[in-house]
Amino acid sequence: MPTFSRLKFDIDIVETLSEAETAYVFFTASFDLFEDAIDILIQNVFRKDDYAVKYAVEPLLNNDGPLAQLAIRIKLLYGLGLLSQDAYQDIEKFIALKTFVQSEGESIDFLSPLLFERINAISAVAEMIPINADDNQPEESSHFIVQMKLDHNRQVIKSSLILAITEIIKELHRDTSLS
Repeated sequence: MPTFSRLKFDIDIVETLSEAETAYVFFTASFDLFEDAIDILIQNVFRKDDYAVKYAVEPLLNNDGPLAQLAIRIKLLYGLGLLSQDAYQDIEKFIALKTFVQSEGESIDFLSPLLFERINAISAVAEMIPINADDNQPEESSHFIVQMKLDHNRQVIKSSLILAITEIIKELHRDTSLS
């Protein structure tokens, strides 16, 4: 993928995730981005013009095929060596985050201790900016100062997640011998 396309692709990811107002919307959008990126990689690897490949692989990838689920697709990509162990585990954690956030509902906040614990377990986030739980507990101050600190902490978490997702998706789009 040329540099300009890569830059536009990265900008699209950042814009999509930045527009998410809530954790619920953010993790739903991130799941969709991972699905799209993995689908592109799967298409590059398996959906060739060769009739035999099309005939054998196409039914596996359809909506009701065994490779329809994202969790199964990433296992296949990991098994083929197209995905590093860290990226594989992080995508699994993002899948689990989407499920968790959906079970909690739209009111879940980025600073929720249960969500925060799961975010901190993502290696791509921890590598960029290790987030400390203590940073989410503002000191007693005026309501305005407390709100500013909370908003800042939310933005740090969201920005770290955006960078992590962008890096994982970049890994999915690197050139390989199979694509």
